[in-house]
Amino acid sequence: MSTVPQVFKVFSLHRYFAWCAEMREHYQQVGMQVSPTPSFFDNPDAGRAFMYLSYWYAGLFVVCEGWLEHKLSDPEIDKLLQSPHLEKLKRFRNGIYHFQPDYFDKRFMGALVAGEDFSEWAEALMLAFARYFDAWIKSRTSVASSGAQPPIDSTFE
Repeated sequence: MSTVPQVFKVFSLHRYFAWCAEMREHYQQVGMQVSPTPSFFDNPDAGRAFMYLSYWYAGLFVVCEGWLEHKLSDPEIDKLLQSPHLEKLKRFRNGIYHFQPDYFDKRFMGALVAGEDFSEWAEALMLAFARYFDAWIKSRTSVASSGAQPPIDSTFE
């Protein structure tokens, strides 16, 4: 059993979310520069966009994993995590962080060929986590600045 207080676990999970959000931001900036021509292998921006997308998605799974491991709860996030896309995201993360000799390994392709449905789900999950962490941090900082005791809430403790 971990001796780390729950509040620090959530702050730590937020760190992974912040890193993930940064990769998403880079992906959005570079991805806007990518056009269908020239081909993927002839377009340096396409390779950069895929790199940022890959680290965003891999980081997003780490956030999901921490969320589930620490039994955090939020109705919107919990519903999104019920999606079969979560398993695709896990396999994608595994493909990113474990060498794959096949450039088009099925771990990558499962998420990518799911198309807009998958990318919209990932975006909705990002926004839900952003909302959650924003509210959580505000609840912690407002309590700290007021000197009051934080409310007892199983979601946060």
